[in-house]
Amino acid sequence: MSNFLQCPYEKSHQILEARMQFHLIRCRRNHPNAPKGVCPFNVTHIFNDAELEFHLKVCPDRVKYDNYCNVDEAPTKPTTPPPKPIYESTENWDDEPPVPSYNPTEYARNAPVLRSVSGAKPSERRRFRQEEHVRLRNRLD
Repeated sequence: MSNFLQCPYEKSHQILEARMQFHLIRCRRNHPNAPKGVCPFNVTHIFNDAELEFHLKVCPDRVKYDNYCNVDEAPTKPTTPPPKPIYESTENWDDEPPVPSYNPTEYARNAPVLRSVSGAKPSERRRFRQEEHVRLRNRLD
């Protein structure tokens, strides 16, 4: 069963809990002068200014904030950065034998694949396709 909440700006709006934050953004624009206050612990908690002070004392999300503030040992910031690891390698790519670069056009011209041409006139494309069929037929024979 879905959990619906009532919009604090329009009592007739029933919103899914998961969609409330998105709804409040739009609904707040339609009610710019509404005397509403936003809870600093949860932005979906919106109350009249008179009720907000009480809510801040009993807000269920305040517990998370209080637990965060009352940590016995606060994490200390390290004074020195951790040592950088030293990487040693016996490999030197400059000592490798030279290898010719890969040319995809040249490879496709010699491979048993059907190539296509783009950006050519229809007559040039037709001629290219015929040459490709002849090239592949000769390659298979």
